[in-house]
Amino acid sequence: MSNVAAAAVGAKAIAATSSDPRFPVSNVLDGEAKTCWITTGLFPQEFLIAFPDTVSIARIRTQTRNVKSMAVEYCDQRQPTSFNKLYGPVEVEDASTGLQIESQQFRETKCRYLKIKILSGYSDFAVVYTIEAEGNYVCGT
Repeated sequence: MSNVAAAAVGAKAIAATSSDPRFPVSNVLDGEAKTCWITTGLFPQEFLIAFPDTVSIARIRTQTRNVKSMAVEYCDQRQPTSFNKLYGPVEVEDASTGLQIESQQFRETKCRYLKIKILSGYSDFAVVYTIEAEGNYVCGT
């Protein structure tokens, strides 16, 4: 299995509830540890990841800062109109180093879209550095 949520393999962050041109949501998929997406001061916040084709995923890893609670939903349709719960809400431990590394494993799930929801934070602003979805592209979809 590989990271199917990487810009290098065609994944795109297509929408977010907040934006700053200095910290676009596309940064969460670029594979760079020093780039990020930063929320504005209210919660919940969310962003949407689109895959170029159907993927089957079994684990999601995130690197964040100041995220207190998050949840992930998925959509397996061609258009992102209806989402189902993948996991969460989960409480993310407040890291003394600032960097929060979270990994959630679940039964293999087919999807075309992921919705990442930041439900609450330890501060007014939360930061998402990277998100990885471990899985494979599904042939013939």
